[in-house]
Amino acid sequence: MRKIISIIVVAFIVLSCNNTTTNNKDISETMSKAKEGVKVVSTYAGDLEFQDQTISKKSAEALQRQMDLQRASELVLWSMPITNFYQLYDALQSNLNIEDGDLSIGLFEGFNAVYMFLTANVTTPYTVSMVDLSITGPVVVNIPAGGLFGVADNSWQEPVKEINSGKKETILFVGPNQDYPKDFKGEIVQLKTSMLFYFYRVLGTGAENEKLKRALTVYKLSDAKNPPKTNYIKFSPKQVDKIALNTQPMDMGYWELVNKFVQKEPMADRDRFFYAWLRDFGIEKGKPFKPTAYQKEILLEGLKTGMAMAQVNSFNKRFKDALYQGEDSGWEMVLAGMNPKIDMENYSMYSERASYTYEAVTTSAGMISQKEGQGSAYLGTYYDSDNNALMGDKNYTLRIEPNPPAANFWSITMYDIAKRLPYKNNSLKADISSREKGLIKNEDGSVDLYFGPKAPDGKEANWIESNPGESFFIYLRLYGPLSPYFEQKWKMNKIEVVN
Repeated sequence: MRKIISIIVVAFIVLSCNNTTTNNKDISETMSKAKEGVKVVSTYAGDLEFQDQTISKKSAEALQRQMDLQRASELVLWSMPITNFYQLYDALQSNLNIEDGDLSIGLFEGFNAVYMFLTANVTTPYTVSMVDLSITGPVVVNIPAGGLFGVADNSWQEPVKEINSGKKETILFVGPNQDYPKDFKGEIVQLKTSMLFYFYRVLGTGAENEKLKRALTVYKLSDAKNPPKTNYIKFSPKQVDKIALNTQPMDMGYWELVNKFVQKEPMADRDRFFYAWLRDFGIEKGKPFKPTAYQKEILLEGLKTGMAMAQVNSFNKRFKDALYQGEDSGWEMVLAGMNPKIDMENYSMYSERASYTYEAVTTSAGMISQKEGQGSAYLGTYYDSDNNALMGDKNYTLRIEPNPPAANFWSITMYDIAKRLPYKNNSLKADISSREKGLIKNEDGSVDLYFGPKAPDGKEANWIESNPGESFFIYLRLYGPLSPYFEQKWKMNKIEVVN
């Protein structure tokens, strides 16, 4: 018995000695800190050391870095609308082969053509133009009578003119601080930014509607006495062609876009503190952008986290009334809480603005219209019925209930996560709509749709192909939404896994 006790005591002494050796440094540091009056405070930014009430130099430097990273991440959310638009401006110039000051209008129709735009609808054609008013001066746009539906936005994607009256209109778009004739015969719209974006869609079909696509005219005010013919460019890339995309870059190119905006555009009063943060990272009006190694590191790390925060804003909305029919449907209102005006009476949109412009481009009053048969409605889903991501290697089904509340038509579109663009697959089909030829309906008028790498036998018309290794999300659009949508009485179903 004594022998056993001796063995245990010796083993305890050996273990204690080993542990003492292992933790000797920690104990020494702890005793040293205790003598110096150092205390550790746990925070979400990590453990911070204080000497009495004074933060230690080491902890101060670590916390300063956390502050810089946090501010860089928030700057991503703040700048989401402008980088979205400035990237689009560069992409349009590249794809249409035009330069600054060119007023040409692009025609985009079909999968390959609209692929460049964030969450574009493949079903409808787009007519798009972007103008730098600081180069062109004031610009005249003549809108013909007829079924054109669109909007003109400034650099913040704030609507400055809705295109949906159906009447013939003449509009003079004027940049910041630009002079214009006060007796101009037409509507005068003065922007807060130099960049003007406008687009429209022709929702009708037939010969007359085909003419409408090219019926708008545009020219510089300086050319008003002898306006040149409006140039339309049909963008028709092949599947193999490399094209410029609307998706913001995930490298220093993102911050180059921010710098380009800061150098070109007037600063809004609401943004003074953001400009102070940008200055800390080397972006300042009137000065070249030459970030130090530390600034570059912070900006790139902030971009990575900021984009993740933006995706959380978009795919897991917490805004008021964000969920269509509550938790039951699994669908979110894409423009939840969003007012395209941005500046409300007591605050300015921030998270809502970043949420929408992370996953889509352009805003208009028509997108949030509550009038029956007017505008459009957007629902998005990002997870399946088990709250798992929609994975490209799985097969899913979605039932569209009878009588979708759309005066014009409805469509379902699949988008890839990384670029937020129409999903590129071998079948070159990312969209199914009620206009689809051969669409298979059930006896009660409902429609079963399928998503996955393999089409169900005989259901190819109702199927969108996915790629293994590429997750996706889906939009439902209702063109001319009706009261069952506004009252949320029309049922939406969750996407179900079928294998």
